[in-house]
Amino acid sequence: MFIPRRRPKASHESVEESGYMASASDLMIGLLFIFIVMVMVLLARKPDPAPEPPPDPLAAVVQAIGSRLQSAGVPVTINQASGVITLPADTLFALGQPDLQLNGQTTLRQAAEQLQSILPCYIYSQRHKLPSDCPPNPQAVEIETVLIEGHTDSAPLHRGDYTNWHLGLDRARAVYKVLNAGLMQGFRNEREQPVFGISSYADERPQSKIDDALNRRVELRFVLAFQPNDNNGKGASSTLKKLQESVRP
Repeated sequence: MFIPRRRPKASHESVEESGYMASASDLMIGLLFIFIVMVMVLLARKPDPAPEPPPDPLAAVVQAIGSRLQSAGVPVTINQASGVITLPADTLFALGQPDLQLNGQTTLRQAAEQLQSILPCYIYSQRHKLPSDCPPNPQAVEIETVLIEGHTDSAPLHRGDYTNWHLGLDRARAVYKVLNAGLMQGFRNEREQPVFGISSYADERPQSKIDDALNRRVELRFVLAFQPNDNNGKGASSTLKKLQESVRP
């Protein structure tokens, strides 16, 4: 005796299979939607701004001093990167001469007046009586040295043993005599050394290969002394810890 088997209905199987496929598709669509939303959120999010680097103290000091000179009508050029303020020699001296012209003396007296008012803001020996109009100095830096440098063009001098080296030095000395006068004669760094000094580079550090007027110049090169504290480099003690000097022309 044979009992016939009941065969499952094909329509029932196809309904179950299609329902499973629909659920899987809905899941994939939901995951894709979540992924798209996450990508859009990430793209719309602005990155945190990079922290600003601490200001260059040498650049800040040179800019403050140079701006004070310029505002008084002294024709200087400011180079923050090298820590140099430049006086054009042709404004101060006749061509090839070491002595100051009359208008050169006037220009330097104007410069000396401005330097006498602003340099105490950065001089160790003057720290107990700072002027009321000092520029911001968050790192409490001090000036270690102001080097007065004489530069010439490359045209040779025909004066026996007197060369461009002598001319550069004599011009630096002439500027030194005017600037290092009165109150500024007493400016001392933390080691009780005079702040002002002189040197000559003759034509060894030209600024231009084609314009000799740019090469004939007297530069004030500033060297700073400072010691950052633990507050992200802001502030300083009075102890000389670090010298910052540039030798670039």
